[in-house]
Amino acid sequence: MNRRTRITLFTPLMACSLALGVAATGWAATPKTAPAAAPAAPPAAACFVELKAGDATKAIVSGEGFDKAKGKVFLDQTDGAGGGTATVGDDGKFTSGDVPAGKYKAFQNSGASANCLGGQEAQDAINQKLITKERQRGATEGFTDGKTLAQAGNCDAEPKPPANQNLQGLVPDAAGKKEAKEAHDQAYNSAFSAAIKRYCTD
Repeated sequence: MNRRTRITLFTPLMACSLALGVAATGWAATPKTAPAAAPAAPPAAACFVELKAGDATKAIVSGEGFDKAKGKVFLDQTDGAGGGTATVGDDGKFTSGDVPAGKYKAFQNSGASANCLGGQEAQDAINQKLITKERQRGATEGFTDGKTLAQAGNCDAEPKPPANQNLQGLVPDAAGKKEAKEAHDQAYNSAFSAAIKRYCTD
């Protein structure tokens, strides 16, 4: 290969290297941003049986995750001959009138269905729902608050979790509320610290 050929080949290689260098510098200078939150998935169908206060022979069935467009929810008593129907709201939730006490399955024609939980099993599920919701809320709020303070130059800020929120429509017990508060605060503190570290050191 003669000298002229080597120079001819070397020139475009240099140009490519310079272009890649500029591009790499541009990528390195791009500020980091928090990952976009995924859209919240609709709740899975679930339902609960609660004995009616003052009358242990009757119960009320409530649920969520159903589709108003698919019409009424049918309640089928799986340990007896009882049953009923309930209307679904815009939020996908329903609450029945009085039905005979027992075990139930809730379903819609060509739609969602769920075996309804009762007793301690229902209480545990209700508690866990609040715990999960509060943990997610704590992580979101903690990161947002930490980022805001870090970008304002308050890199020594300490996390201060806001007050606990209750879960609408369901009634967690005292133990569930306590665990949910702890889950919220732990998630808030972790996310807050992560945001401070990220935006104060980048």
